[in-house]
Amino acid sequence: MILEGLLYINEKDAYKTYGAFLCEEKAGDNTNYSALLKPAAMKPYTVVAFREEDGEKLPDNLTPAFEARDVELQFAIYGTSKADFVAKYTGFVTMLRSGWINMYLPELSKTYRFHYLNCAEYSQLTPLDESTVAGKFKVKLREPKPTI
Repeated sequence: MILEGLLYINEKDAYKTYGAFLCEEKAGDNTNYSALLKPAAMKPYTVVAFREEDGEKLPDNLTPAFEARDVELQFAIYGTSKADFVAKYTGFVTMLRSGWINMYLPELSKTYRFHYLNCAEYSQLTPLDESTVAGKFKVKLREPKPTI
């Protein structure tokens, strides 16, 4: 399984740096990419509704703009030992709370600019005393200026 080079966070390879990668609940799921690729909602247009006219009036030239959006992604972190896992987990959580999160996905040729909101859930996948240690969690991120 190749995990290096699939996700960059703040210009660092997420797997090399944090042992982190986007994961799914089961094989064949695509919930992470579905969340990333779902277009943001549009901001409502300012309308005028005259009582004496049918419908509503809008400007002749509409200027569409997106609302900010929240994206929930599921990450896994893998370590080769308890100490390695804890160090990578701590580094990842420190990165989440450090401010802007620029996430680049080469597969999509796309960069997203997020900030961290919360962790929806966490699951320890292996005991901490195993030779390989893994955990997964859902992270809610905010994209204040969504892109297409």
